[in-house]
Amino acid sequence: MILYPTETVYALGVGVFDNVEITKLFALKNRSADKSVSWLVRSLADITEYAELSHIAEKIAERFLPGPLTLVLPAKATVPKMYIGEDQTIGFRISSDRYAHEIISDFMKEYGMPLTCTSANVSGLPTLSTSAEILNQFGSKQSLIDTVYDGGVRIGVPSTIVQVMDNHITVLREGSISKSTILNF
Repeated sequence: MILYPTETVYALGVGVFDNVEITKLFALKNRSADKSVSWLVRSLADITEYAELSHIAEKIAERFLPGPLTLVLPAKATVPKMYIGEDQTIGFRISSDRYAHEIISDFMKEYGMPLTCTSANVSGLPTLSTSAEILNQFGSKQSLIDTVYDGGVRIGVPSTIVQVMDNHITVLREGSISKSTILNF
């Protein structure tokens, strides 16, 4: 498990198909296992490997990715159900952060799968701006994190989450990109 910076907040990363590490991740965050986590990928081509990309979703991705957007899309039937949300979707991030891009490029080259991209905080507690604050928040559980990539202070505003289903756009969380910017692109 790694702690790494994105252009918005720090994230926790494990291989998305690694059941042992996923279990550790949920234990660290004190998060219910029935909640899905977003995936960090390198490019739009990676997204199309795992999800259905409608014309509107593609236009949103081309406009806002890489960047502070999580794009939630219907998972392809080839993705095992245990790795996707109850609504059969996957949230994807393509980070514009230099560190995050290098990390995911190296990870996917070596392991052939995306990394999780979930905020580095205990569920229900605020997201913090530095790796030291984050580790402190996790207390004794911080030992579950194998590697920390310190990218300095992050802005602390999470990504905007946009779901695109059947060419219908729903802003699930307004973050760094405003709802009006998404809906009026």
